[in-house]
Amino acid sequence: MSILITGAGGFIGLNLIEALAAKGEKVVALNDRPLPQGFSGGDGLAFEIADVRDRNAIARILARHEVACIIHAAAITLGPKSAIATANDAFDVNTVSTSVLLEEGRKTGITRFVYPSSSAVYGAAPFDGKPVTEDTNPMPTTLYGFTKLASERLVMEAARSFGLSVARARITAVFGPHEHETGVRETMSPPFQLARKAADGESVLLPSGGARDWTSSRDIAQALAILATAERLPSDLYNLSLGETWHVRMLARKLSSVFAGWTLGDGLDDGSDSVIAFNDDLSKRRSPVCGKKFEQDFDFRFMTPDEACNDYVAWLQGADGASA
Repeated sequence: MSILITGAGGFIGLNLIEALAAKGEKVVALNDRPLPQGFSGGDGLAFEIADVRDRNAIARILARHEVACIIHAAAITLGPKSAIATANDAFDVNTVSTSVLLEEGRKTGITRFVYPSSSAVYGAAPFDGKPVTEDTNPMPTTLYGFTKLASERLVMEAARSFGLSVARARITAVFGPHEHETGVRETMSPPFQLARKAADGESVLLPSGGARDWTSSRDIAQALAILATAERLPSDLYNLSLGETWHVRMLARKLSSVFAGWTLGDGLDDGSDSVIAFNDDLSKRRSPVCGKKFEQDFDFRFMTPDEACNDYVAWLQGADGASA
């Protein structure tokens, strides 16, 4: 039996392949294009090219590989401009495909469905000054948030109607190894943008605001792998976050020690003179999403900001900056 990862060529997908391979799991990587050049997922990796909305293709793949678990990571991540896709395309890829995978998976007998959702379902809650936990009422304010919440509802209905073991994982801001431009994310993370500028030797100004609960992509992948392979799930809903906010200036200081001659300056508070796009209201203080429930239930520890930054810089050096 195997685990199918949709959106396998994306940021989270590539880390997931590595995390599951390290566990000795049989992985089927599904993507709409070849995986990035130079990426190796191990000898046991099976690869399929298909559109997640193609019901017939999905049915054939599930049957051919005897898939027992699906991790549905494929998504179009729209930003404020919604410039990379139409609303219809975003809804189809983010939500209609979830229905397709659940229905076809039920027919072939999958036993678990893991849905990487997003903290975007909480809308403006992180700015209310209160802890954002799994009990926080989801009230999305963006199209992306609405598509993720709609898919969560489909997953919950499949669990109720068919007894399927499911997990919804609300992922916070992610950065780290394997982030790259795929055309389905409107804006790359500020840490990625910063690493790219450092590698190119382009000076950067950073605003004083914009701290977020940036969490390592490796940790997110490890957590999703646990949800996919755990014998039992204490809950069907988890926030995945290190649970504290930090400013990308920490990463910038570490990058400056690696890329000689690269300079960093301070910009205006509102970020108007910064070349790094934050896509946040920098005047507002953001509360972190709380990931303690996952840590307690699975005896897991997210990397600290310092550890995550060190790990990312080490990966960039090992990858010769290829993904930065």
